[in-house]
This record gives sequence, structure tokens and C-alpha cells, in this order.
Amino acid sequence: MIKKKIQNSYFSEHTLQLECIAWFRNEYERHKKGCIVPVVNELAYKRKDVVIKEGCADLIVFLPGKAIFFELKVRYNDQQDNQIEFQSLVEGLGYEYHLIRSLTTFQELFQ
Repeated sequence: MIKKKIQNSYFSEHTLQLECIAWFRNEYERHKKGCIVPVVNELAYKRKDVVIKEGCADLIVFLPGKAIFFELKVRYNDQQDNQIEFQSLVEGLGYEYHLIRSLTTFQELFQ
């Protein structure tokens, strides 16, 4: 069951992530114009044999010649320190990084 939105504010980051992925796959992947990769840090973190990058963004989008990182936050949640460090790292390497709180904001970045 997908949780409902309240005034563009989501109950869970998972719900927001599902909406962003579905929209991108419909608009870009199915036309072979891009690729979206969800990063499942929470699941990997529980397994001691899987190495993950702490603070890694929730979504990575690949478009021709570039990669864009997206951290998803709902309501008034803020980035954790390791997420801020990851953002600094990837921006220092020349990549885009965006903090996303709604599907609309995500969509606007592709217009």
C-alpha cells in the first residue's frame, strides 16, 4: 500500500523514491534516454559482507555524458553528516547533487 501525500509532503522517503523512479523510467528509460539507479543503503547496511558508501545518495541518474545524484528527504528531515560529506565529495568531483522533497521538484530538474 502506498502512503498518501499531504500538501506535497510525504510520509516516507520510500514513497517519494518509488514515484521518482516510476516517473523517470516512464519518461526516460523506456525511450533509452537515461537510466536511474536506486541505492539501497539500508538493506546493504544490515549485511556485514556488503561494502557500501556511507551517506551515498538515494538515487543516481545517468544521462548522456553525466551522472546526477539525488538525496530524498520528506517533511522536515535534514541530511545527516555523512550525507553532507558525500554531497561535498561528489560536487568536488564535478557532479550534480540535489536534495529532493517532492516529485514535482524532481521532475522540474529534467525540463
